[in-house]
Amino acid sequence: MGATVIAYWPGITEEQTDSCPDFYNDHKAFGNWMANREDNPAVLNAIRRLSAEAILSFKTDGWDDDDVTWVSPAQLRDAANNIREAVQAGLPEAQVILENYELGANRVDPIADEFIHDLDDVINITNWAEGEGATKITLEVNW
Repeated sequence: MGATVIAYWPGITEEQTDSCPDFYNDHKAFGNWMANREDNPAVLNAIRRLSAEAILSFKTDGWDDDDVTWVSPAQLRDAANNIREAVQAGLPEAQVILENYELGANRVDPIADEFIHDLDDVINITNWAEGEGATKITLEVNW
């Protein structure tokens, strides 16, 4: 099943949605990880131990803006950077996260490299969103 992951904030225009930076490998692996992590307390705890809770913010089809836990683009970028650094350092928290990511990975590149590409894409999306004037953001995932 395919997935689409894009930036979302209240008031985003259709033109902005269409110009949101894309994922290097496609959206599928990161979208799958967003779904798979929700039922895995070990992954959620690892993310919290890395001070990366902002990466847990998301929206999906049928959710109202009031249902979202909003973060700033900087918070989301910092969360992605924290996880990226943990993966590069080989921290135990990263291993738990990577095992969960692997469940829906594309397996085009080594898992750590693929996940780092996706995290870099999230960082790129946050930079773009700030340039577009977003002050609060989430990632919207749809299948």
